[in-house]
Amino acid sequence: MIKKKNYNKDFYYFLYITFAVLIILLSIFNLQNISQKKNKVLGATTVISKIELENEKFFWEEFQKINPTYIDGWIELGRLDKVKEIDPNYFIY
Repeated sequence: MIKKKNYNKDFYYFLYITFAVLIILLSIFNLQNISQKKNKVLGATTVISKIELENEKFFWEEFQKINPTYIDGWIELGRLDKVKEIDPNYFIY
């Protein structure tokens, strides 16, 4: 009696090994990518120009004209005296 070799099991074994190797290679590639970008933080290299700062100050000044009791706006403008005037119990770090 001649035994037939079960090629179906061999094929599945080959697929499992192939996928395992593929996953290991992708993991190694991902770890290399992460280690190269170790010191990069989103926005860390952003340079704020003088014009942007003036635009931001103008925005907060106009916003405070409309909403004079908005405490965070006064903090953005650096006017802590106004914050204490609005709410004497407001805790500022």
